[in-house]
Amino acid sequence: MDLKAEKLELMQLLLNTESADVLKKVKALLRKSATKTETEYLLSTKANHEHLTASIEELNQGKGIAIKTADLWK
Repeated sequence: MDLKAEKLELMQLLLNTESADVLKKVKALLRKSATKTETEYLLSTKANHEHLTASIEELNQGKGIAIKTADLWK
C-alpha cells in the first residue's frame, strides 16, 4: 500500500471512531512526533547544536531576559 492510500485509510479510521480516548492518544502521538522531528532538525548541525546548548546553559544560569509577546512588536 502506498503512503497516500495509508494516509487515507488512517483518516477514515479516525473519522469513524467514536472513542475520544483513541483520538486523544493519536493527537498526543502526533504532537510528540512533530516535536521530536523539530528538535532533531534544530540539533542536526554542529553549529546549531553548540549554539542551542550554550543558550540553554545561559538560561539555566539566569542570564535570560523575559519578554512579553505583546512587547515584541513595539
